[in-house]
Amino acid sequence: MPRPRASRLDPERRQTLLDVAAEEFAEHGFDGASFNRILERAGFSKGVAYYYFEGKDDLYAAVLALTLEALAQRFGAWQRPPDADGFWRTLRERYFALTSHIINDERSARLLRSMSQARTHPKLQEAWLRFEGPLVAWFQRVLEDGRALGAVRADVPESLLLTSLMGIGQASDGWLLEQWAQKGAPALRKGAAQVFSLFEDLLTPRPVGLAPAKRR
Repeated sequence: MPRPRASRLDPERRQTLLDVAAEEFAEHGFDGASFNRILERAGFSKGVAYYYFEGKDDLYAAVLALTLEALAQRFGAWQRPPDADGFWRTLRERYFALTSHIINDERSARLLRSMSQARTHPKLQEAWLRFEGPLVAWFQRVLEDGRALGAVRADVPESLLLTSLMGIGQASDGWLLEQWAQKGAPALRKGAAQVFSLFEDLLTPRPVGLAPAKRR
């Protein structure tokens, strides 16, 4: 976590540091990024930087927090729709709004590609857990509302659905961003539609005695 005194850093200088750091982390990932290079480009001495941040991992966590905050604002707060059709329409709109945001913000896309390190890197696990908690809570509320509206299956435990949803989400995020990096925006849009269909297949209620329903 940034030291409490970081809030007293001049806002313009803080933004400069975070912008430079975001570019460095987006280009090189966490391990390949140079803390010294960030400080030199941002015009910070080591003494000043360490006064406000504990090190490279702390600065990365601050950059990651801003990136995810921007995505959360784009995704929007969740409010229960009036019915099952509205549930899927709202979820689809939010998902593809997020996809469009990533396509239009290359730096965020590159940062998100490197974010998988935060899940497994010893220095970043604490930071990732701070971000993961609100994300899990958001999806849990979506599942609860979906079940209440009859839009989400109730034949398996909600905890299993949540675990499966988060697992598919983490795996597909990495896959989608690789598609974007290798083939560009059209591949990302096509892949996003395929990923959303996986979510639909996982969550849509199964009519008794019939093949799994598929929503289009």
